[in-house]
Parts: sequence; C-alpha cells; structure tokens
Amino acid sequence: MGVHFDDNANTTWEAADPNLLSDSEGQHQRIESIPLQDLSNADVENMPEDDEGEDGKPKWVLLKRKNPIQKFFERLWNGPVEPSDEPPSFPQRWRWLKRIDDFPQTTFKAIIPNKFIRILLLIAYCCFWIRIFYFLIYPYLIKPPYFHPSDGSEKIPILSLSCNSYLNWEGTNNACGLNAKNCGPFDNKEYMVRCPALCDRGGWTYSAIAVGKRRVKYTGYEIGGGALFSEEDPMALSYPYRSDSYPCGAAVHAGVISPFFGGCTKVSMQGAQNAFPSRKGIYNTGFSIAFDSFFPGSYSFRDIQGGILSGCYDPRAAVVALNILFGLPVFYLYDSIYGYWINTIVGYWTLVLSLDPPLLTDAHDPTSVYELFSVGFQRLLPLCFVLYVVWKSAVKRTLEAGSPIAKVILWYPTFWLGISNNVTFDRLPVDRLTTKDLKEQAGALTAVGSIAATILTCAIIQAYSLWKSGRFRKYFKIYICFIGGLVALGSLPGLNLRIHHYILGSVLVPGCATRGSSAYLFQGVLVGLILSGVARWDFASIVETDVALLRGEAGASLKPPILEFNDQNHSLSWHLNATDSAIDETGTIDGFSLLLNDVEVYVGNNDTVSIDDLRMKDSQLARMMDNALDASNGTIDLYLRVARASVRSPTKRGDYTNAGILQWPDGMWQKPEPGVS
Repeated sequence: MGVHFDDNANTTWEAADPNLLSDSEGQHQRIESIPLQDLSNADVENMPEDDEGEDGKPKWVLLKRKNPIQKFFERLWNGPVEPSDEPPSFPQRWRWLKRIDDFPQTTFKAIIPNKFIRILLLIAYCCFWIRIFYFLIYPYLIKPPYFHPSDGSEKIPILSLSCNSYLNWEGTNNACGLNAKNCGPFDNKEYMVRCPALCDRGGWTYSAIAVGKRRVKYTGYEIGGGALFSEEDPMALSYPYRSDSYPCGAAVHAGVISPFFGGCTKVSMQGAQNAFPSRKGIYNTGFSIAFDSFFPGSYSFRDIQGGILSGCYDPRAAVVALNILFGLPVFYLYDSIYGYWINTIVGYWTLVLSLDPPLLTDAHDPTSVYELFSVGFQRLLPLCFVLYVVWKSAVKRTLEAGSPIAKVILWYPTFWLGISNNVTFDRLPVDRLTTKDLKEQAGALTAVGSIAATILTCAIIQAYSLWKSGRFRKYFKIYICFIGGLVALGSLPGLNLRIHHYILGSVLVPGCATRGSSAYLFQGVLVGLILSGVARWDFASIVETDVALLRGEAGASLKPPILEFNDQNHSLSWHLNATDSAIDETGTIDGFSLLLNDVEVYVGNNDTVSIDDLRMKDSQLARMMDNALDASNGTIDLYLRVARASVRSPTKRGDYTNAGILQWPDGMWQKPEPGVS
C-alpha cells in the first residue's frame, strides 16, 4: 500500500489496488477517495471544494499559503466564521437573578395579560409622575419669591440671578459708561437676591476679563471679599467684593448660600473701597481674585432676620432624584420602546426646567417663564427626530429582547450620568479642544489625555463587539465617511470645527449597535449627552467663526493704539501704528477711550490726557485716589488701558491694550504687555 498526494484534488489515501481497500476483517469496500481535513487551520473549515481561486486551485489552498499578517487582516475584515451577538445572560446557578430578569416578560405580563390595561396603567402612572414633578418645580420656577417681614410690613420681592450674572453692573470695560454712571447706586442700597444651585462652578468666567494687570479666565469671578465673622457687626457675613463680581458666585465663596441647594441672601452696596485683598473661599472655591487699588463700587452680604423667605431653595437635586426613581419601573417593566421614549422626554424637560436651564427666568415676570417653555418646545421637535434615528440605528437592537437587569444596571445609570453633564463631565478641567484654551486651563492637557484614552479603550471594546457580530466591515466604512466629513469641515477657510456634546453622542452611538454589555454602558451615556447638549445649547453649529469662539473676549475688533506716559506733566499719550488709519472703514471709530482701574474715565478725540485734568473734572475720582493714598504707604497703582472708540456711540469700542501700571504720584511707569484685553 502506498500514499500519494495529488496537488490538483483533495488529499486522499490510495491503496495499491485503487479500487479495493481491506478492513481488519478482510472485507473489501469499493471507494473513490476519502477526503481529510486539516484541523490545524480554522480558516479553511467549511470551504467548498469547488471554490477556486484565480489559478484554478481551491481558495483554502491559497489562504493556507498566505503569511500570518495577511491572514490576520483578512480575518479582521471578514469577521468570524460564526458571528455572534447575544444579550447578557446569567448562569443557571444564579436562578434568583434569572427570575428577576424574566419577571417583566413572564410574571408582570401574566399578572396583567391585557396590553390595553397595561398601557392605561402606564398613562395613569405618568400622570401621577408629572403631578409630583410639577409640585417640586412650581415653588421655584413659577411662584414668585418674597421676603415676608415679621412686623407685618409689605413683603419684599426677591430678585432672581444666575450664577454668572451681575447685580447692578453692566459688563466689562466701558459697559457702565463714563465714570460708571450707568451702574449705580454704589452705596446706601440693599437687594434681596436668589441664587440657583451649582454656583461654585457656575460662577466661573470662561471668557478672559481684565482685572488690573491680570486677564482672569477659568476661575470664579469674585474679586476680594471672603467670609467675615465680626463681633462688632454680627449681621455682616462677608468682606466687600468689587461691584463687578458675580454675586451668586461670591455668595458661595463667602459661604452665604449652598452650592447644592442655592438660596437667598441680602446684598448691601458698600461704595468705593481702597483695595480688594484675595481670601480663601468656602465650599472648596479657592482664593478670590486680588485687586490692589481703588474701585468706585463694592457690596457685601448681610444676614437676613426678622422675616420669612419663600421660594429660595433650588429643587434640582430633588427633581433629578424623583425622575430617576420614577423612570426606573417604566424602564424595567415595560417594553423598551416605552421606557426609551418616556425617559428621554422626561430627561430633556428635567434639563430645561431644572437641572441646566438655557434661560434665566424671573418668576415675578411670567413672560420669562413662558419664554423658557417656548425655547424648550422649539428644540424638542428636531430632537425627537434625532432620538428616533438613534433608536432605529442603535438602541432598538440593544434594548429590544435584551436583558431587563442589564438595562437597569448598565444603560439607565449611565443615561442619567450623561444627562447630568453639568455636574459630571463639565467639572473636568476641559472647556474646548482648541490649542489656546488647553494652554490657558490648568490640568487641561492631562484631562484631555485621560478622556482620549478612555474613548479609545471604549472604541476598541465596541469595535470588537461589532467584529464578533460580523458587521465590522460595514461600520468601518461608515466611520471612515464620518471622519472624512469632519476633516473636510475642519478644513473650511474662516471656520473652526466644534464637536459639541450632541454631535459627539450622535456620531458615536451608531457604533454601539450591538447586544453585549458594552453597548448598554456606552449607549446610555451617549444618549444622555445628546439630551444635555441640545437642552442647554440647542443644535449649535459644527463649524464656528473665530469671533464666535472668542465668546466676547478681545481679539475681534480694531487693534488698540500704543500707550505711553510722560512723567513731567503727568500726561498719558497714545498714537496709532503706521499701518492703522485714523478712521476705520465704517467711519464710526474716530476717537479714543481710556480706562483707569477698569472704569472708563475719558472718551474723546485727544491723543493726550493729563491725570491732573482728570482729577479736576471728576471729583469722585480725585476723592477715591486721595483716600487710597491715605490708606497706603504714600503710593498707589493705577491700571490704565486705552482703545479706539466712537465719540458719538457709547457702545462702539475697539480692543483695549493690556494694562499699563502707573505708580501715583511717583510717576513710575510700566508699559503694557503686548496683546489686547
């Protein structure tokens, strides 16, 4: 008996007599051939014998001859021989967990077998849920807040502020007009104000604001102040803050209100101050901003006694907890389509009305509340289309016929994690993925690296899940198109690519269209980010102009002149660069604006201004300078900035210089650093 291998046919054993083969009992059987399989190579299993390659040989023979790297990439591209995409399951030894997982489809439907009755029960449950929701938000959102004095006098309305709004200050640079006349009164005035929750971070400034020689960004905008415990004046709760500080951020810094529940406080205007030292804040808010010179306005916080406050505490924590608890039974017991739509709509209105409202409302002005509802419905209709596409492209495959326990343990918590973006991911030290912002924010590069590593890890996990399901090739092509589109958008001249929350979620969620545990985790947080982004910022553009990215910062207007000081006559002078025209293209910018200690003190056509003349014309300025000199060691710092301006219009200004520092009256002059403010 001999062995013969034929290269042109399947490998066979052949006997000396090709028509006969004897077994151990001597019986003869007639055969043509007996094929053998190579069990060491899974790539050739189930390969048809007549599946020939280009040279006439079977493809499995050609594949066997390929190198391992080529075989790996072909296996990666084609997927596994037997694709699988099964939902999470539990072993038989965990029977109690299996019973919980089967409860919605077995016991619950057995208890209420009629689908119509189950729907009626769901409607009644949702109506009760909405009633409790309304009960929580009504005292804060709709009912006007008041202070009711105990002596029976007329109740005092409480003014509602956002975390980053001013009180009676108008804005930065020249916003308050010449000598800040539009931002009074500076003293002998008290306000009752209400602040929302989360002002420990909501009181940050995300656009650079000049404070003396500093440009303040990515920190709480509280200048001076700090908590005060005084036996002489037990009603005083804080040191004075500069008038342009955010009152609600300052109230948290001073420990007057809670960052968790907000609250009401009394703000007392304190007039001009000689300096505003930096002090450490309460609730881990860090140190306030220091300003070592005089300013025309300040305020401090005082205790509220002798009455009752109503409508002061922000219910957003209770609202979120309520909606999480009430949404859980719906998501667990009912079919996934009901749980998905009910919870996404509830999550959206939770954001709009409580957790992260897009507008500041004042219950004393009902039109502002109506406007909030109007904005909410305006964004809801296009959002529903996005949610429908997300359901059809990814969520339906994962949740339908999936594991109810996996939905509750994996999908649902991460969904609310994404909705609560303003208290979760937004607290990371990352504002925007631009080179300028990453350099300006401490810890941003480390945070971005961590986020990128997390996203990459999740992408690899989900790519493997897609590969196991046999759909890697399809989704690879889809995401190549996505990436190509983003690159094309990012290369448009004059525009900058901006990946907002809702864009990130919308782009990544189709890749989570599998049934494994990873899809439950990733889908929940991505759908939550879509809701968070649209509810707060609407469908913001994926490409934005340079001016839009500045968010009101300097850098988009006319360049400032060059500022100089003459010690002999105490005069400031400025002149334009040789390339700058005296009048801009519109013909409106024909003069100059001078700021002293961040307040506008001169607007006109002159290119020289004397400090002595300013003192003579403005008695308040002279008095503040003299008081500051008396309180110091004989010299004070004056921070001076100049910009091109319209003499006729109080709002048209170019960019200001950085602050030049003049030691008064010694005349020591420090030129402004390059750049604008």
